[in-house]
Amino acid sequence: MSLLSDFYNGKLYPYEELNTHDPDFKPIGDKISSEKYGWLKKLLSEKEFIRFEDKLQAYYYEANNYWSEKGFLYGFKLGALFMFDILAEKDNLFSNKD
Repeated sequence: MSLLSDFYNGKLYPYEELNTHDPDFKPIGDKISSEKYGWLKKLLSEKEFIRFEDKLQAYYYEANNYWSEKGFLYGFKLGALFMFDILAEKDNLFSNKD
């Protein structure tokens, strides 16, 4: 079975990176932040909370950059494999000419 057939038949699950700049994502991110930080802000002093938030934000950036790169590389390689699959089958596409 070809790669494209596997993709069409749901046997191939390409990794899709969420675009966090999408306007639909922002309200969800805001809710997560509000829930996550609301109670913690009450427990820590302002200085401790800022230090915690800065450190956590740095970890989020690092993780996001890692997964963004992995998602991009995976998608690019998968796209190239699709092209190989298409080119390998191109002669069969027009084989039924009369």
